[in-house]
Amino acid sequence: MARVCVCIKKVISLEYNKTMEKYFDDSYRKKHKKNIVNYFYHKIDESSYPNHICAFVIKMVHFITPFLSYVVYAFAPLWLAMFILVGSILSWLLFIYFKGCFVSNIEYKLDSNNFVNIIDPYLVILGYPVNPETRYDGTVYLVMLYFMTSFILLYIRLKMRNFTKN
Repeated sequence: MARVCVCIKKVISLEYNKTMEKYFDDSYRKKHKKNIVNYFYHKIDESSYPNHICAFVIKMVHFITPFLSYVVYAFAPLWLAMFILVGSILSWLLFIYFKGCFVSNIEYKLDSNNFVNIIDPYLVILGYPVNPETRYDGTVYLVMLYFMTSFILLYIRLKMRNFTKN
């Protein structure tokens, strides 16, 4: 009986591993990233607004969101700051999972003639070439800086909160 249970556990374990491997297969990730981009693209395309204007608005929000989150981290109630932090972490996990930003793909699909990735200004300022590899690497480094400063800011807020209570 114990031997049968061990065999069943091994079969279940193998099936589970195969299922989990599927979710991390590059083609699976690429397909679902494309599906998400196409879904939002079609929703936006069906609206009455021109695609290039929608691309600009999305890009503007995409670019300014990290800066606005610093304002939230510094001045908003802590529950809201933590909510924004969790949203930022989830966004970062999606970036890693999809090996790139699906929001940038939507921006590109909406206005490929005037496409500028939100990391491009930083690359140009720092003297790096603008290509897919530097865009990905630059985003990784910039996000690490973002999270370090965010955690420091929230740590200071929590310390100040405890200091003023005592």
